[in-house]
Formats: sequence, structure tokens, C-alpha cells
Amino acid sequence: MSGVYHSIWLMPPADQEEAFSTIARDLAKRFGSPVFQPHLTLVEDMPRSCEELKPLAEQVASGIAPFEAPVETVEESELYYRSFYARFPVTVQLRMLKERAVDLFKVGSVEAFMPHISLAYGVAKSPEKTDAIAVLRNGWQGRSVRFDRICIVASSQQTPIEEWRIRYEARLSA
Repeated sequence: MSGVYHSIWLMPPADQEEAFSTIARDLAKRFGSPVFQPHLTLVEDMPRSCEELKPLAEQVASGIAPFEAPVETVEESELYYRSFYARFPVTVQLRMLKERAVDLFKVGSVEAFMPHISLAYGVAKSPEKTDAIAVLRNGWQGRSVRFDRICIVASSQQTPIEEWRIRYEARLSA
């Protein structure tokens, strides 16, 4: 299935998704970076079809109720896709979802899991970036984010960001 890649994202409900999207759009405009849909990646860049992944996504979501996780901090790194992000602690639910995803999709590592929602891609270190991180850290640190669905997304590092699209949603359900 060459050329078709999908990732698995954990997503918040619409109101919190929109709050993160507003931040990402504002930062993209401010720093000239790409606009994208903020998300928490469980598995990335699988060369597999959406149809093949649907039953696996349902299995990952099954038996886990929607839950909340606090934003641990807002920080930066030198990595393009993690240059400006909100980091979460590895809660019981996040670890369980990552373990299931690694087991079912046969991709990734639980040990390397650092749950986060990127807010901007490719923003170089600068005093303006440091100030923006401090403002968002003050507003978001400790704030709870609810997660209620697993999404199969047409996305990869080889797919242009503007072409990333959610193809399927599996609701978390106890």
C-alpha cells in the first residue's frame, strides 16, 4: 500500500480542540509557521490503509472511558514537530492507551512516550518564542484536558501538513 500513511491521534472534545486550534493558528500567524490540527500522537507514520486500521483503533478505544489529564507544562525543543508544545504526565490512562496502541499496531515504544500536544511546528528559539511559551505556560499549566476519541488520520512526515485529515474516529467507551 505504497504512498498511503496513517497516524493514530488521541483527541479532546470539540470545545477543547478549538481552544488548541486557536492557539496553533495564532502562533502560526505570529511566527510564520504551518497551521495544523493540534493532537496527541499515539502512533505515527504507518503505511497502512484506514480500513485495515479501523478495527484496531476500536480495540484501543474499547474499555477506556473518556478521561482528563493535566497539562504539566508548556515548553520547547529543537525538534521541528515538537518545537512548541503542551506536555502531559504519563497518566494511567495515557500509558494504557499507548501500550494498547504499540501492542495492536506493532509500532512505537512505550518507553519513549512523551505525551504532548504541539502548538507550533518549526519555530526557532527567540526571545519572542520564550515570551509566548511563558504566557501559555501561565495559562495552561495544571489545566485539565479531556480526551474522548482515537482518530485515524491521513498524516505522516512525508505528507504535506495541509493534507492531513481525520479519516475515522473511535470514541473512548468504558
